[in-house]
Amino acid sequence: MSKPTAPLPPEVLEAFEQRRPIEAIRLLLASRASLSQQARPQPGSSATTPKPRTPQSGESINPGSGLSPGEEPNSSSAFWDWVVVALFAYLAYRLVEG
Repeated sequence: MSKPTAPLPPEVLEAFEQRRPIEAIRLLLASRASLSQQARPQPGSSATTPKPRTPQSGESINPGSGLSPGEEPNSSSAFWDWVVVALFAYLAYRLVEG
């Protein structure tokens, strides 16, 4: 489960109550920025960076592509499109000429 979101700071709530949404958003962004800077590790600390994860078998390399695992993307070929058009043109010519 995800952690519940923290309640809004009192100054943000007060700005909303006084119908000043732009100031409330500015205060909210400022408070979020200060929280993220506090959570960021200081340079020189012994924080380890995680190594990149390699996909396991059966797992898609590009999960945002919309394809199922093992599914190949459709490849369009203009050559075969023109072959079909030429075939229909030939058949129409034969039909008209008899």
